[in-house]
Amino acid sequence: MNEDARRIESYRLEKASTLIDLAFNDPLSCANLHLIFPTYKYSIAPMKIIATTHSSFPRIGEGLDEQKLRRAYTSLEKKKIGKAEFEEIQDGLVKEFISIQESAGCGLVTDGMIRWYDHASHIAGHLRGFEINGLLRFFDTNYYFRQPIAGDEIGEGDGGLADETAFVIENAALPVKSVLLGPYSLAKMCRNKSSMKFEGLCHRLAEILGFEVERMASKGTDYIQIEEPAFAREPKDFELLRKTVDIMGRKKGKAKLILTFYFGDCTPLIDRLPEIPADMFGLDFTYSPGLSEKLIKRGCPGPVSLGILDGRNTKMEKAEKVAISLKNILAESDIEECHVTTSCGLEFLPRQYALKKLELTSKVAGILNG
Repeated sequence: MNEDARRIESYRLEKASTLIDLAFNDPLSCANLHLIFPTYKYSIAPMKIIATTHSSFPRIGEGLDEQKLRRAYTSLEKKKIGKAEFEEIQDGLVKEFISIQESAGCGLVTDGMIRWYDHASHIAGHLRGFEINGLLRFFDTNYYFRQPIAGDEIGEGDGGLADETAFVIENAALPVKSVLLGPYSLAKMCRNKSSMKFEGLCHRLAEILGFEVERMASKGTDYIQIEEPAFAREPKDFELLRKTVDIMGRKKGKAKLILTFYFGDCTPLIDRLPEIPADMFGLDFTYSPGLSEKLIKRGCPGPVSLGILDGRNTKMEKAEKVAISLKNILAESDIEECHVTTSCGLEFLPRQYALKKLELTSKVAGILNG
């Protein structure tokens, strides 16, 4: 590399984050990047770029037809319908959301967590030995979860979570991603009435959830996303997290394990993430102001699911600007696969905006794929 080329390359690396900021705030700069860098291309082939739902989707919308689930819950409580009929309605809504994802251009689908009342009680309700208590706020959102109570007799589940995965696989034409709240976050959200201390409870939950990972993998799911929002806020227990992921990872079979963080700053974790035996890492950019710059300087810690679109804000990002940002982040990363997604599940948005965000992920991935 001659001196001029070396100087240009050094400038590009040092100023990449400034260029991204410029592109986000000045439409002309976005359109004229090829004048600044004549060889600039959006595409980062041969890296595989996949648009995907993060996890959840709004179960209820504003239109009458989008409130089937609410009416079904009411009818179930009033005993106007039975459990079987209620589950049939849920099945229909899951099929509907699979179709929505396929039509939006996603390359990977979830069940939208349509059957989940919340992140914690749905998991605990399918496991042995948990009681379900009152409502607590789900981090800094306006949503609430029913707090599980963990005793000494907690154990392997009833297979219901894997059955939900099987239903998606049977009804989807695309690869499938299953979702589980991770043992660290579940332990944080539980009321611990067992004789175990926090670390012991985390290990026990990792073993129990490992059985669920094994069951999901045996059904044929392609990805299993382990969500750890609590850890992103309290990253001091890194070794504990690493051990719990290792326990679950041994059970994943051919499925890829995605360890996902949100609602907290991921930037301090980046350098140590390669120590964790996960196949991919999911990162929330909205809570991580220095994340883009960090990844531009060091590269990604491995295959990544980049939550660069704000899953809690109805404002629509510009696809071309997001693509520029991702291109600069991924340019120095020697990885084979990247997922484009939102910062968190879409359940926090009105349904019409959630759909637009979903379509936006596909548009960004399409630009990057050339």
